[in-house]
Amino acid sequence: MARTLRLSDEVERKFQEAAAEAGLSMNSAAELAIAEWIERRQRSHVRSTAEGIAKRHAGLMARLSE
Repeated sequence: MARTLRLSDEVERKFQEAAAEAGLSMNSAAELAIAEWIERRQRSHVRSTAEGIAKRHAGLMARLSE
């Protein structure tokens, strides 16, 4: 699906340079960056959920480790 991405002139210039250095088209670089951003958000959500569970059940975890 085609989308328009509006970037400031400075960001677009840096993006073009970075994509060229990586040997990628701007479209491929944008797709890769978006996929990595989504993955980081998902990992962050899983991590924060696990930390919340660990805090809620800290007493139980301590008893189980004995």
